[in-house]
Amino acid sequence: MESTGNIQQFTNSQIIEKIQYFIDTNKGDVGRLYHILEHFKQNKPLYQSDKNYLESKLNVSFEIIDEKKPTDNPVLSKIQLLINAETGDPGRLQHIYDMIYQNKPLYHSDQVYLENKLNVQNPPENNLVTKFEYSKNRHSAKKETVFETKPPAKPQVQKLRGSMPKDWSPPEKNSNELTGIYEKIKTEEELLAEKKKEHDQLQLQRSKLSQIILNRKDYEKQVLLEKTLLESQIKEEHLSIQNQTKLSEQILSQKAELEKVKSERNELMKKISVDKEKIAKDLEFQKKQLLQTKLEQEEIEKQIKDEQIQLAKMAEEQKSNLLKQSKIAREINEKQGYLEKTKKEYEEIVSQVNLEKSKLVECEKLKKLIATQEKDLIKAQKERLKINQIISKEKETIAKKTKEEQAKLKQQSVLAKQLASEKKKLEKIKQERKKVEEKIKKSKTRASSKKSKAKSANSEPKIAKAENMDSA
Repeated sequence: MESTGNIQQFTNSQIIEKIQYFIDTNKGDVGRLYHILEHFKQNKPLYQSDKNYLESKLNVSFEIIDEKKPTDNPVLSKIQLLINAETGDPGRLQHIYDMIYQNKPLYHSDQVYLENKLNVQNPPENNLVTKFEYSKNRHSAKKETVFETKPPAKPQVQKLRGSMPKDWSPPEKNSNELTGIYEKIKTEEELLAEKKKEHDQLQLQRSKLSQIILNRKDYEKQVLLEKTLLESQIKEEHLSIQNQTKLSEQILSQKAELEKVKSERNELMKKISVDKEKIAKDLEFQKKQLLQTKLEQEEIEKQIKDEQIQLAKMAEEQKSNLLKQSKIAREINEKQGYLEKTKKEYEEIVSQVNLEKSKLVECEKLKKLIATQEKDLIKAQKERLKINQIISKEKETIAKKTKEEQAKLKQQSVLAKQLASEKKKLEKIKQERKKVEEKIKKSKTRASSKKSKAKSANSEPKIAKAENMDSA
């Protein structure tokens, strides 16, 4: 047994022995091993899967090589001549040929059958002696095939029945008795020949019976093999059916999850649209309020400018005419009332600003809600993408639905962009509102400074009047 690299070389008989060892020791799938054994016995090519299985059992990759031809065996050539001449059972003769070729022991019935066919009982020159040592188990027998060359026997002169010397003359009285004896001998010889034929026929029938038994055993093995193969195929079919049922259940569950995701997405879309409408309405309302505040601020600024002009005129009149101070004081009182009105208006503006602040707080709450909804949306998108990847592999219909979902997701991204733009607009409005509040604060400081100046100017003419009264 030579090895080329990692590949072991086996002869057909060696690999058959190894497979038989695996079967006898019950190592592996016995049915499959019987199937492989039949392939080797019949010199059929193996399937690749069976070859891989056998290599795994042998723990080595192998190849089959031709067996070395034994030394010329006259028995094998004679059996081959019988097979070619179609004398006898060709299947049984081929079985005997293979057993002798592989140096394996023959069954006694096969030995008797072969001896009858080859007439080995009295060979002219060579004699084939086959010895069997039977143990307690009738199937285990050692075979010793010995080719013995006996010296040629001395030629013997065959004596004819009833032949006598040349000069001998039979007596006349005993001639009738001799003829009767000769006839009896002939009849006995004929009976012997018939008995021999019957014996040969019986041996032939016995050999056929043994061959039939062997064939029956082979067929039983093949039936067992086919049965095991069928059982393994049935098990595989059952497993495939179970896998298919599991796959169908998974598809149904995934469809149900898809429908749930769709319903949740539709609900989210409805909520987003409602929130969008609310935010748009709030934005429009805030814009209107901002415009109103701007108009009111412009009016306040105009009034402040008018008051500044009037105050300047009053200061000039006070400087020019002390006598008109009483009138100016009245006017200042009136202006004080007007200023109180402006204070009230300012307080109203402050209250409106506070309302706007509270609305802005609500807007921030809405922003937080939108952010949470966006996170939920992102999670739903991720889950939906995973589900789409699984479902796209199963059916094309689900792939179409995923495309529709992707289109809807694009619409949602557009809506998200719109929300982002609206958020930017809100931030701009907040900045404008802050600027307006700063302007209002500045105008308040200016008005308070002007009021303090006016009060100081009013206190000066009163002091002058008191001094004049004292001098009088």
